[in-house]
Amino acid sequence: MRSTLRLMFALSLALAIVGCGSGSDPLAPAAETTGGDETAAVAEVQLHPELVDDGASESDEQTEVEGGSTTAVADVIRPLYFWRHITEIERRFEVAFADTDSTGRPTTAIVKVHKRLRGTFNILTPTSNDDPIGEGRIVRKRLADHWVRRILLKRFTVQPGDQVSSADRRRPWRVVATSGVEMTSRDAVTRIESLRIQNGTLDTTLVDPLAFHRLRRILRFDPDSEVTLTATTVAADDVVVLYARGRRFRFRAQGDGTHVGVWKAPALRGVHHLGVNALSHGTPFDDAAPYDSKVWIFPFVMKPTELAEHMP
Repeated sequence: MRSTLRLMFALSLALAIVGCGSGSDPLAPAAETTGGDETAAVAEVQLHPELVDDGASESDEQTEVEGGSTTAVADVIRPLYFWRHITEIERRFEVAFADTDSTGRPTTAIVKVHKRLRGTFNILTPTSNDDPIGEGRIVRKRLADHWVRRILLKRFTVQPGDQVSSADRRRPWRVVATSGVEMTSRDAVTRIESLRIQNGTLDTTLVDPLAFHRLRRILRFDPDSEVTLTATTVAADDVVVLYARGRRFRFRAQGDGTHVGVWKAPALRGVHHLGVNALSHGTPFDDAAPYDSKVWIFPFVMKPTELAEHMP
């Protein structure tokens, strides 16, 4: 399965490059560019999968629903666990250029990565209230998520006298910033308004998952320390879940649209990702309700790690 996904990604580089940007991107008018510029920008992004793939969106990891519902809503079913199973992934790219130099060539590129994920959202419920520890029953809901991330690149200019390898001369672009990830289910109503992150002296509130984070300024956590996450959603009875590789758990609803969870940061080097998934209450608690989901995910590193201004 993983080798198939890697093959799909490689093929998509050649077949699915789209040379148009979103109207909301804050870019100056773009210069005329060639397919070579688009191919080079996307190829550079491919060299840094740690800044593209979040490591959790395609996972089958389960969330335990401890204690069942904590709201006054009459739940139709009583979930024990729920999880996603992704069976199909489509990936495409949009490339937009800006900031032309004196020769008319662009010096800025934004690569927007889109993924369409299809599969099922699965809920394990007891066969009956009289036998809560039996084999259980699995409720499956059709899943269709749209995953988006933006990568900012700058043209790498070789100056006279620079000692640059021939391979680097063939890489005209360098990644300088990445956004978080926003993943939205089809016809979603559920929304996340903000995510507050607290760790040691860090106390920041994020309100736009697609805003750029310069590599030197992405989130940095103390190793093996507690990170408090407070997600604000539009519905007090939303189900909010930690979204991280190797870990899933449900946040505690505060009754006012805020949901709080405490997670322990790892002590691993490299770029990692952390976020939240807001589900409508009916998604896990009503077998007839549609799957309704919104996910925000953000990159982070562990101290004292600090990324360079641009990827090498």
